[in-house]
Amino acid sequence: MKNSLFFILIFLFAFKPYAQSNKTFKEKLRATHQSFFDNILAEDYVKVDQLLAQDVTLGLPDGKFSPKQDYINALKSGTLFYDSSYHIFSQIRTFGNTGIINGNSDLVFRYKDGNGAWFKMLEHLSYTAVYVIEMNKIKMVAWQSNRPTSDSIIKVTQ
Repeated sequence: MKNSLFFILIFLFAFKPYAQSNKTFKEKLRATHQSFFDNILAEDYVKVDQLLAQDVTLGLPDGKFSPKQDYINALKSGTLFYDSSYHIFSQIRTFGNTGIINGNSDLVFRYKDGNGAWFKMLEHLSYTAVYVIEMNKIKMVAWQSNRPTSDSIIKVTQ
């Protein structure tokens, strides 16, 4: 009986630090993910750049892919900017140094198309974002999103 109690105590103490570090990682992951949205709204492309891994490719809702630098350039040049975001749902799962966030968010943004026309869009996103710890910082390494076909797109004047 004493041996059983001893092993139970050892088990509890051995796994308690892991549970605490995992919770801390989840909290940091949630804050980093929120920071991504906050910084695109604030038009702080420098901070957005820092949150994205160097080789990240963003899977866009229209089925196209955007390398990191193209996305940053669109934010920097002002051909893309965000008006608001509303988060409906998010779920965080962690696997060691990797975190996966699935969520649904509504984004309102404006963009300039190749012909110079401005459009405003309400986008109902379902997304998956993957983060890893890279050089002691949490970085987004993958983003894939989709939207239903019922989104409203309106042509606007800037």
